[in-house]
Amino acid sequence: MEVEEAGMTKSIGLEKTTEAVPVFTISGLITSTDTDMEHRQRPSSMFGIFQDIAAAHARNLGADVSWLRDELDLAWILMRIRLEIDNYPMRGQEILVDTWPQDPRALYERDYTIKDLEGNSFARAASTWVIMNLDTREIKRDKFLDYFGIETKKERALKGGVPRLKPLEGAETVYEKKIMFSDIDYNWHVNNAKYVDFIMDVFTFEEYKKREVKALEVHYINEVGPEEVLLIRRNKIDADKDYVDGVLKANGGIVFNALVEWRDT
Repeated sequence: MEVEEAGMTKSIGLEKTTEAVPVFTISGLITSTDTDMEHRQRPSSMFGIFQDIAAAHARNLGADVSWLRDELDLAWILMRIRLEIDNYPMRGQEILVDTWPQDPRALYERDYTIKDLEGNSFARAASTWVIMNLDTREIKRDKFLDYFGIETKKERALKGGVPRLKPLEGAETVYEKKIMFSDIDYNWHVNNAKYVDFIMDVFTFEEYKKREVKALEVHYINEVGPEEVLLIRRNKIDADKDYVDGVLKANGGIVFNALVEWRDT
């Protein structure tokens, strides 16, 4: 997706060098690399945009990804996210993406919307993040940021945020996935958007001909790195819901789980 960032600023560490904004916006064009065989924007493309705009807004708010890593050996880690799709953006359409954080606590909540240029909703999402020490892999539990004291937007993109998703027994393996070069991000683990493609690959082309994803909820439980092998599993809950998870082939440890909700096309 090609984007033009609005309100971008430069900040170094927690020093306020420009005006921080409570809501950050980018505009962009949906291209062929963002879309599926029906020209709809793929959910993994939406997750990728959410990741990029969150990083841009973090920089605007004084918590730049590179600064956290290079100066403090810390990183933003996405714990869970729920996406609800009202209407799919199509190839060639222009979109506006907004993001805003809730007041910072031990867990950091961030919401998103995707709209057309007239303000009609394509999709809404809510996410929960933590800050992790890259050396010890421990979560920083204390309140770390204050976003320069800006008055955060209290409205939520999704009511209730992202509830916890319990593992579901009885999931059956659909395929094995070896983690390769294209799956790994700058933290040396699988990028969060890549898991969405792992999840979408569980379902058959025949299923996609009849229905489309209405909502997708992903919970990131453990990290996985290069050359490890995941068993990607499915448990059909009912006609409109599927549970999907990924476990390490080596020891059965769960890496992620997800809930996929469908609607007929």
